[in-house]
Amino acid sequence: MDSQIDDSNNKMENAIVEDEDITAALGAMNLTIGDQIQELSKRLNSINEELHQQVREKHGALLQQASHAGRFDADLNNLAEDVQQIKSSGYKLKSQVDQQYQLIENQSKVLSRLHELSHLLRSSKTLLILTMKLRNTKDVLKQAELHFELNELIEDPGLKNIEFVQDARAYAINSRQKIRNLTQMQLITGLQEKNEPQIVYALKVFMNFNTLETSLDNLLTTFIANLEQSLKECFAGNDISVLCKAEATKSLSVSKNVTSSLRGPGKAPQLTTTQNFRAKFWKSMHWLIYDELYECCVQMQLLRKALEQVQHLGSGASNPEQFIQSGFWQAVQKLLKKSFSECPAHITQILQEGLSKLLSSVRGLELRLNGKFLFDEELFTPLEVGYVNKCANNMKACLAGIDLPSNDNIDSFIRVASAELSSSLVDSRLGNAVAGVFISCTKDFYTKLETQIKLGPDSVQVVDIPNVHQIQNTLLANILYYFKDSTKRMLRDLGEQCGKSKSSARDDITKALNQIDLLIYTILQQIMDSIVSTLNIIILSIHREPGLNSEKISASGPSMYMKELQEFINRAWSNHIAPFEDKDIVTKCGHEVAKRCIEFFIHNLSILRPVSQMGRQRLKNDCLYMESALKPLCPNISTLGNSARLLRAMSFLIVLTPDELVKQNVGEDSLVPSYIILLLMFGHADAVMQSPHTTVNWSNERLIEWLEGHTNEREKLELIAGALQRYRDSVRRKKSEQYDPVYPLMVEFFEKASKSDI
Repeated sequence: MDSQIDDSNNKMENAIVEDEDITAALGAMNLTIGDQIQELSKRLNSINEELHQQVREKHGALLQQASHAGRFDADLNNLAEDVQQIKSSGYKLKSQVDQQYQLIENQSKVLSRLHELSHLLRSSKTLLILTMKLRNTKDVLKQAELHFELNELIEDPGLKNIEFVQDARAYAINSRQKIRNLTQMQLITGLQEKNEPQIVYALKVFMNFNTLETSLDNLLTTFIANLEQSLKECFAGNDISVLCKAEATKSLSVSKNVTSSLRGPGKAPQLTTTQNFRAKFWKSMHWLIYDELYECCVQMQLLRKALEQVQHLGSGASNPEQFIQSGFWQAVQKLLKKSFSECPAHITQILQEGLSKLLSSVRGLELRLNGKFLFDEELFTPLEVGYVNKCANNMKACLAGIDLPSNDNIDSFIRVASAELSSSLVDSRLGNAVAGVFISCTKDFYTKLETQIKLGPDSVQVVDIPNVHQIQNTLLANILYYFKDSTKRMLRDLGEQCGKSKSSARDDITKALNQIDLLIYTILQQIMDSIVSTLNIIILSIHREPGLNSEKISASGPSMYMKELQEFINRAWSNHIAPFEDKDIVTKCGHEVAKRCIEFFIHNLSILRPVSQMGRQRLKNDCLYMESALKPLCPNISTLGNSARLLRAMSFLIVLTPDELVKQNVGEDSLVPSYIILLLMFGHADAVMQSPHTTVNWSNERLIEWLEGHTNEREKLELIAGALQRYRDSVRRKKSEQYDPVYPLMVEFFEKASKSDI
C-alpha cells in the first residue's frame, strides 16, 4: 500500500513538472496572455480530475494508513508512563547510595586523621629517642649517622607544630649545624696542615651525613673563589704575596673575607708608575701560580688520597681522580681563561708582552707537581699573537731602514733575538713561534742583501786588483758570514735551554742559515769559475812549453807555465779570495778548484806529445811543484784524497816506459783510470800513430772539454778504441810489415781494461 501511495505522489510530481514544462512551452509559443490563461485553465482542470480519480482508486489504502497512526499514538503514551516509573525508581536508588557514600566518607576522614596522628606520634617518638641518643653520644661519626636519620624528621612540617618535641628538634638542629661547621673547619685545617687522618675523618663525617658530594662541591667553590679573588687583587696591582703571608695562619674562608675587605669603596688607590706596576704584577702573578696554586694542587692531591680511603668504605662518592681533574683542574683553567679574556686592556697588554714570564711560572708549576697537573695549550693561545707581534717589532726595529748593516747593527739584532728566544724557550710552542719570527726577519735580511749582490763581467775579473763591484760583494759576503757566525754563537749560548725544551727552534734556525751559505757561494762561485778558467788557459800552455821534446832541457826547476800558474794562484787568492771571512766555505771552494786544477793538469799531461825523456823528468818535477803551487788553495794537499794521490801517481807514471805502463793495474784495484794510461802510451808512439783527438780533428782544448764532460770511462775507452782502429786500418792500407812497438802493448792493455769495465 505504501508503494502505491509513493507511486501516486511520483505521478503528481511528474504532472507538476509537466505543467512547468507546458508553461515554459506556452511562453515560447508567443501566444497572447488571454490565450495562455485559457490553455492553463484547461490543463488545471485536467490535473484536478486526475487527482480525484487517484483518490478514488487509493481510498482503502489511505484509510488503512490513518488507522495505523492512531495505534502509534496509543503506544507512545504507554511508553511515556514506563519512563516516568523508571525515573522515580532511579531517584530512590540515588538517595540510598548517597547516604551510604556519605557515611563511608566520614569514616575515611576519621581514619585518615587517626593515621596522621599515629604517624606524628611515631615520628615524635623516633625524634625523641634519636635526640636522646644524640645527647648521650660523644662520637662525632655516630652523631653524624643519627643526624642523617633525624634530618627527615626535622624537616617534617607536621612536627613543626607539635609543642612537646620543639626542644628536641631545636637541639638536633643546633647540634647538626655545630657538627657541620666543626667538620668543615676540621677539613680545611687538615688540608692546610696536610694532616691526612684528619681529612679522612672529616670526609667520613660528611659521608655519614650523606652530604659528601655537596661538601666537596662547596670546598671546590671555596678554592675557586679564593683564586678568583687573588687574580682580581693581582690585576689591581696589589702585592698578594705580602697579603697572604700576613694571612697564612687564618683559614681559607677567613682569608677570603679579609682579602676582599682590603679594597673597599672610598679607599684611595696607590699611585705607581707603569714600570713599578708591571714589576709588582709579575711578582704577584708568579706567586699566585707558583705558590698559591701549587698549595691548592697539593691539597687536592691529599684530598684525592683521602677520598680513595673513604671510597673503600663503601661511599657512593664520585671517582676521586675524576673529581680532581674534571672538577678542580678544569675549573681552575676555566677561571684563568675567563680572567684573561675579561681583564682590562692594559692587563691584556701586559699578559701578551710578558707571556714568557707567565709560561715560565706555568711550566715551573707543572715541573714542581711532577706533571700531574698540565695546562691546556689552548689556554694561552689568545695571548701568543700579541707576544709574537711584540717580538717581531723588537727584532725588525734593529734592522729597519738599514740597507747595509754594520756589525754593530747585527750585534744589536742578535742581542734582541737572543733575549726573546731565551724567554720563549720555556714553552716549546712559543719557542717555535718566536723562532719563526726570527727566521722571517732573517729572510728579509737575506733578501735585502741579495738584491745588492753584483753579477756580470765586472764582478768576475781575477787578473787585476778587485774593483768596486767585487769589493761590495766581498763586504756583503762578510756581513752574511758575521750574521751566520753570530747566530751560531747565539744558539750555542742557548744550547742548554734548547736541550731542556722540546722546541725545534734550534733546528729550524740552523736550517734557515743554509740560505746564507747559498748567497756566499753565489758570490764566490763566479770568482772561482773565473779562476778555474784562467788556470785552464795557463795549463793549456804546457803544449807550447819550449824544450819538452829536447834532450838538452834541464830537468831541475819548474817549467815556465808552472811558474805562471803559481804566481796567478798566489795573486788571485790573496787579492780576491783571502778577504772573505767565511773560511769554511772558502776552504771548500779552494779544494774544489784544486781538484779541478789537478784533473785538468793530468789530462793535459796525458795527451802531451812529443816529449823527450828529459822533458818527462821536467814534467815529473812539475807534478811535484804543483803541490806547492796549490798550497794557497789547499795547505794540506793530502786532504784532497784521490786527487792528491792521482797527482803523485802521475809524477811516477810520466817517466815510465810503455812496457812498464802496460803492467799497471786496471779496474777497482787501479788508482789511475785506464784511459789515462792509454793516453800516456800514445805519447811514446811515433807520429804516425795519432792521438784520439787528432784522428777526429779535435784541438787539445776540445778534447779536454770532452773528457771533463764525460765521466763514464767506457765512453773514453771507446774514443781510444776508435783511434787504435784507425791506426790499424792505416797500417793495413799501407801494407806495412809491422806495427809501432807501442801498439801491441796498447791493445793488450786496452783488452784488459775493457774486460775489467764490463
